[in-house]
Amino acid sequence: MNNTERFDSAADNLSERLAFILHRLTDEEKNSIREIRCRVNKPVVAVTGDGVRFFSFSGRLRHLCDSTVLTTDKNEIEEIFRRICAYSVHSYKDAINSGFVTLKGGHRAGVAGTAVTENGKIVSVKDISSINLRIAREIKGAANDIVEKLFCGSLQSLVIAGPPSSGKTTVLRDLCRQISGGERGFYARVAVCDERGEIGASFMGVAQHETGINCDLLTAYPKAQAVEIALRSFSPDVVILDEIVTDDEVKAVKTGLNSGVNFILSIHARNEEELKMKKTVRDLISSGGFESIVLLSAEKTGKTIKIIRTGDLFA
Repeated sequence: MNNTERFDSAADNLSERLAFILHRLTDEEKNSIREIRCRVNKPVVAVTGDGVRFFSFSGRLRHLCDSTVLTTDKNEIEEIFRRICAYSVHSYKDAINSGFVTLKGGHRAGVAGTAVTENGKIVSVKDISSINLRIAREIKGAANDIVEKLFCGSLQSLVIAGPPSSGKTTVLRDLCRQISGGERGFYARVAVCDERGEIGASFMGVAQHETGINCDLLTAYPKAQAVEIALRSFSPDVVILDEIVTDDEVKAVKTGLNSGVNFILSIHARNEEELKMKKTVRDLISSGGFESIVLLSAEKTGKTIKIIRTGDLFA
């Protein structure tokens, strides 16, 4: 499935009216769109690599928002919500409470509304007001530059850093595919701790993205617990995680490093200055287990702008 077909499959999760209009976009326009955001009584927004766009009724992207662009009302938002839940909202209760639903094809629908809580925990979400459809993309070869420079016949632990929408997850996925799929001369045992379902995008137990033939996918497990299970049960050569944030996650990674396992993970950071300011980065680097940090560009998905040796970051 190419990315144009992926866009069409993602659009099919929206209302029939929106899907019909979006299918009429040009292939170039479809390939440029990363997210489709629908809100009650507001214009439908397309997030592209070049910024925000809007939709005309004729099925074209527009730079300016006026009274003629597509909007969605409460009834249409509710229709979209039911469709992404396959008309069985109760079956998707846990996913909705976590803020998103993983769809067939690897797409992800973020859901916002009014939370109903009990004892500080979200038990349901009502009055859905926003739905953000993130379109799954696979860019095979996105990690070529990294693999050629850092994984020539051997493995190492690595941090992928970049701002939002820089392609961190895309690069992680392609690294996983290459190092577990034999493309570089070895079939490394890889465990992917895919808490948010974005790397492998498992749907009904089947990965919607190609992650390589020697890969085990742990979907929806909290990252720290997933790392513990991976280390105990799958004896991986490499563990891959997306967006390390908490102290528990850092602790789990350090435990794995001390066991001789390599880790490839991502962190939000726009530049070296932000990297230096992050406690998470300092804690990880202090472990001595990471050799390099790859900094991705904000301008082009998956483009490496610099490879930083960890010893030089805090020199």
